[in-house]
Amino acid sequence: MSTAALVIALLCTLTGCWHLACASGMRRAVDVVLVWLLLSTAQLSALTLVVGGLLRQLEAGALFGAALALAAVEIAATRRPGPDAARRRGVAVAAGLWPRVRRCGHHPLVVVLALLVGAQYGWRAALAAFLGPLDYDGLWYHLPGPAIWLQQGYVGHTPQVLWADVYPQGQELLTGFSGAFVGDTRLGWASGLVFLALGAVATAGLARTAGARRAHATLAGLGILAVPAVFLEASTTYVDFATAATTLTALHLTLGIHPAVRAVVDGGGDATGCLRRRVLIVGIALGLAIGVKSANLLTAVVVGALVVVQTWRTVGSARRASASSERQPATRAARLRAHGAATARLALPNAVVLGLPALALGGYWYIRTWISYGNPFHPFTMLGFHGKGTVDELIIVHNTAAQVAGESKLRATWHSWLYDRERVAYTHDQQPGGFGLQWIYVLLPIVLVALALFVLSRRFDLLWGLLLPVLVSAVASPAPWWARYQLLVPAFGCVCLAAVLTAVAPRPRGRPGVRGAPVPPMLRRGVAGLVAGAFVATTATSMWWATQPTNTWIGDRAFAHRATVGEALDLMRDPGRDRRILPTAAYAAMNRVPDGRTVAFTEFTHQRFVQLLLGERAQRRVTSLGEPRDAEDFARRLGASGAQYVLLTTGGPDHDLLRAVRRDRAHYRPVARGSGAIGWFGSGPDAELFEIGDFTATVCTDRTPRLAAVGSDRGMIAVTLRDACAAPLFEVEVTLVDETAPPASVRAWTTREGEAVLRVPADPTGKPLRVRFAGDGYYGPAETTVG
Repeated sequence: MSTAALVIALLCTLTGCWHLACASGMRRAVDVVLVWLLLSTAQLSALTLVVGGLLRQLEAGALFGAALALAAVEIAATRRPGPDAARRRGVAVAAGLWPRVRRCGHHPLVVVLALLVGAQYGWRAALAAFLGPLDYDGLWYHLPGPAIWLQQGYVGHTPQVLWADVYPQGQELLTGFSGAFVGDTRLGWASGLVFLALGAVATAGLARTAGARRAHATLAGLGILAVPAVFLEASTTYVDFATAATTLTALHLTLGIHPAVRAVVDGGGDATGCLRRRVLIVGIALGLAIGVKSANLLTAVVVGALVVVQTWRTVGSARRASASSERQPATRAARLRAHGAATARLALPNAVVLGLPALALGGYWYIRTWISYGNPFHPFTMLGFHGKGTVDELIIVHNTAAQVAGESKLRATWHSWLYDRERVAYTHDQQPGGFGLQWIYVLLPIVLVALALFVLSRRFDLLWGLLLPVLVSAVASPAPWWARYQLLVPAFGCVCLAAVLTAVAPRPRGRPGVRGAPVPPMLRRGVAGLVAGAFVATTATSMWWATQPTNTWIGDRAFAHRATVGEALDLMRDPGRDRRILPTAAYAAMNRVPDGRTVAFTEFTHQRFVQLLLGERAQRRVTSLGEPRDAEDFARRLGASGAQYVLLTTGGPDHDLLRAVRRDRAHYRPVARGSGAIGWFGSGPDAELFEIGDFTATVCTDRTPRLAAVGSDRGMIAVTLRDACAAPLFEVEVTLVDETAPPASVRAWTTREGEAVLRVPADPTGKPLRVRFAGDGYYGPAETTVG
């Protein structure tokens, strides 16, 4: 099937989930949109997991049929008499969204920020679509996981890439869904778009919950998208904002439980049914959250506790509403016991309603890893399960920026925030820094003001329902200074900004103000405009700093630099751009491997660009040989793997294996080596590629190479290097040695034809010049005088 079928399947899913969202009983337009995005994302993930994993049919036809059938069921179910009335009310609520959005357009700063955000994400989409995946973790495991699923035809184990086999792959399910239709993972970057929308809407919804006006809430939603650490990942397959977006969604929906149930109680409706529906939707959000990243297991615990608190408050509202018609216990202790018993009766079923969708959507990954490795969090030691080390020991220690190394978490976090005050070249996984100028100069002071405002206005629900989870996440994080791990922090800042702007701005007529002397509307308007203007100005500055230069590396192994915006535009117009972009260009030799062949490598390489080994269309396969003990063990594992090619690094533990392979020309034929070796390859400086087979009949048994060198009048020496059977020795180094004192040498690499050109450094007349070849492990050395 084609892209058209993918579009139809997506439209059907969106339509079916829109019906469900409208029938969910949400009372605000922003909540209807949020639930729509949540259900659509969850449904696509569940479809891929069930059809591609349980039924083992990760192919377009099965997914297309399942998407259409499920959408038809959803539309039919919500158009029955009972649900249809709720759906119509939801449609009426959502219908008011567009006029309200248009009214937000009357606020110039909202329009400016919207244009900046739109331009930024258009640029990110262009980088991803034209230049391809270039992010480290994406090339390492976010893309290879789905690529291997597509190769094997089902969602399952990917032992070829450890991290893809042990990490939760919730966002990668969306890559697998689109890949089943287009045949590869080139749309992998787009899997994060729905989470960007989800996070922006959740932030705006939290701002509305905090009392912000619609325009200010819109500014908050746009503000989180304008944080450098967020938009820098938009052209990648990183899952950090998906982690934050699902957490924000769960927190927002949890905060909305009590007001929704209270409104139903006041209207004489079914309070228990409303509570169950709300908890179910929160459970779906948690399922997505823990399926995206294991860090969200802490979110699940916190949200579960908040649901219990909201259940307690809900029981209180229901009991107060029935106080006039039911007999109440006489003493306070008796009332508390009755209240607790009623809460327990609701909390136990709520735990099931909350846990089942969470387990169904996110539990698969942990069960899979537990069965395979005996530890659901392998290779980490966590929650009583023994692994190879803690997250801090295996990940954080080796990836801590030098600027904050050795500092306490609090001090490192503060220094990381200050880092954004000066212009630096940003990366997609920026550390230190990443929150931008707007955080340190605008949002951080605003947070302090907002906290005082929440206390004075007795909005304690925002303190324990939003601030507390943010603090718990920051304190529990092994790297709170790393911006991409702490995206809840700027989101909370944006919510606080919207709340403060609304508190400062002039109040509409008829709305009561705070006690005390009235503040002139002009002064209110000026202060609010100054704060909002400072936020937009600092945000715009940070967005440009994080855009120029780009995070695209160009050059060669001798010199590489970040491409400017102009150079990136030139690359987009260049059909041969893959020869200029790194690390893609460094893996060009992989194109010598025919489609369908399997390439093996050892775990000693710590290979981080597995996707480049697979190819843009995943036309090649890969397999890991683990950590061979010696050359004999290596040969045994390689034979069992069925691989036709092997990659070995020129440094590290691979070196001894490489020497053994170089000597055995009867079974290993060089494909890429020397100047043509694979660069940027894991822990080694380069990697050499060999074809595996029985080459006894073709290998030249005479190991003495034939070296010839001819000088010219232009100070150049032409060199040819062949074996005794006249086959060229390609991509090996030859050296021109000047034996006069002091000695000097000039080096060059032979081409695929076994030829090289050496430039003579001075007039060679009367000087003994010789050309040498040091040998390559199989062929011995050779030397000749320049003729």
